[in-house]
Amino acid sequence: TANAAAIATFSGAWFEIDAPADFTVRPSLPSTSGDGFDSAFFASPDGNVEFYVHAPQWGGEPTDIAIDPTTESLSDEKVVTDGPITRRWYTISADDGSYSRSYLTTTDTRGPTERTVGIRYRSIEDLRANTAAYTAFRGSLRQFAD
Repeated sequence: TANAAAIATFSGAWFEIDAPADFTVRPSLPSTSGDGFDSAFFASPDGNVEFYVHAPQWGGEPTDIAIDPTTESLSDEKVVTDGPITRRWYTISADDGSYSRSYLTTTDTRGPTERTVGIRYRSIEDLRANTAAYTAFRGSLRQFAD
């Protein structure tokens, strides 16, 4: 389980986010509009969970978490629009049952801005054991504009 008290701040091109200090950071998509990265993965020491963030300057597709139709399926999806804000919750599961990954994409048409946060987990027990750390991670996202 992650120790929520020990955190490290990761700076992307247009965002900062706090992750458990013992998680390994893997920057992913290079920014198309600045120096640094638009997304990153944060793996737990035991490899049982991995947090994710995609927060580009304005918007863009988080292609590094695209569903692989040969090995994965969309297992759950919910979309709620409230004025200019649309939230999409969705879960992608491995067809062999080895993991699931759940994401929240928030789009604000006033910006327009879009950001995605998520967690990949091997089991419901791993998800439950890391819920507090993931909630803190998700809530710590600070997105910037130019």
